[in-house]
Amino acid sequence: MDAGKTADAGKDVGVRSTLKRSIIATAAVSLILPSWLTGVASADVVVADDTVTTEPSPFPEPTEPEPTEPAPIDPEPIEPAPIEPEPIEPEPIEPEPIEPEPTKPARPETRGVKFVIDGQAVRRSARVAPGTVVKIAKVHPDSEVTIVHARNPEVTFTVRETRKARVFLSPPLPPSTPVRIVVRGSDGSVAKVRVRTQRAPNTFSVSVSPSANSGVYGAGIPLRVTFSRPIWNKAAVEKALTVESTNKLGAASWHWVSSTQAVFRPKKFWPGNTTITLDADLRAVEGAPGWWGPKVKSSFRIGDQVVIRTNFRTHKLTYIRNGKKEKSFPISGGKAGWETKNGVKLITTHEKQRRLVNPDPVDGWDVLTNYAMRLTQDGEFIHDAPWNYYIGRYNTSHGCTNMYLSDVRWLFNNTRFGDIVVSGGSSRDVSKSEYLAGYWNYSWKEWTAGSALRKRR
Repeated sequence: MDAGKTADAGKDVGVRSTLKRSIIATAAVSLILPSWLTGVASADVVVADDTVTTEPSPFPEPTEPEPTEPAPIDPEPIEPAPIEPEPIEPEPIEPEPIEPEPTKPARPETRGVKFVIDGQAVRRSARVAPGTVVKIAKVHPDSEVTIVHARNPEVTFTVRETRKARVFLSPPLPPSTPVRIVVRGSDGSVAKVRVRTQRAPNTFSVSVSPSANSGVYGAGIPLRVTFSRPIWNKAAVEKALTVESTNKLGAASWHWVSSTQAVFRPKKFWPGNTTITLDADLRAVEGAPGWWGPKVKSSFRIGDQVVIRTNFRTHKLTYIRNGKKEKSFPISGGKAGWETKNGVKLITTHEKQRRLVNPDPVDGWDVLTNYAMRLTQDGEFIHDAPWNYYIGRYNTSHGCTNMYLSDVRWLFNNTRFGDIVVSGGSSRDVSKSEYLAGYWNYSWKEWTAGSALRKRR
């Protein structure tokens, strides 16, 4: 009996507890939802021990306010922070192999080179007359042309480039000479030809004055070259005559006095203490038809440059050595009708105890001098004259230059063959044909006009 009651009582408690939770939940929902949705009026809930009753709420039922839309608020713009992209390394791309197009081999630089002799092309070798000139044509700008002796490669020949592009000329080739003419391209290609000159059929000889190692000369000695045969091709011969000096010469020129002799001198006199060398290779020069020259080299020495100036108006002789005046002496020159000549003369002899004779019965003479130096071939000397009492005052001689004995002795001992005497103050002039000295009595314009090259120097 009690057990059953107890069980029913437990059930009632459970029902009330469940009901209470439901009412609380419903009340909570009613606060949120309108009554028309819940279907239950708001009321106070009373839970009794055994029953649950509801009573009407003394408070009015709350009304739901009408919703109002909030005023829009413009948000402040927010600039996004810059984002630096992370570097992305590109993945290596392997290029696809490209097959090269086949190319034709380059043409050798020397392929078109031509060797021409007397208008005819030469391919490998040729035998030619002495003096032949070889033309090398169609030479590539990057190629080099050389000519060497076939037996002695150390002997080379100068190649001349012409005004025409890509054309070169050899020098006239000497007799009995084998040469190799080679064109080398920058690409390693080579074109070459071998040329041999024949023996000269005839050879003319050459003599040189002053001769080699023949002593020391004065500054007025001219250089003379004499040929054994008349020269027809003077320009070619003169071009091959090279003169060298150990001291500066200044202007200088050759002058052909005849077909067999050419003379060389500077515009002024030779400088003092100088070695003069003639170097002439005439082996490749045809001086006359069928005649070729030799190779010649000869040297001579010049001592101090001594210039003696005589003035027959002032009756004074001045001695100048290497440009410096050293001495002055009184003199007497030729009288009227026997005037001493003006111009350049050279001392050509030094004679002691010289006897001077003129057999003319009216105005002749026969005198003995102690010291005499010849100036001209017709008998003009510088000498002592103890019989002349007018030295330094008047001209009373027969053309010679008279001096006192002590003065002429000093001059005799301080001069040499080829020293220069320049005279002035007279009415007569030295001839241009005078031995050795005559060459200095041409004007420079006249002298250079005698050059076969017509080159003013």
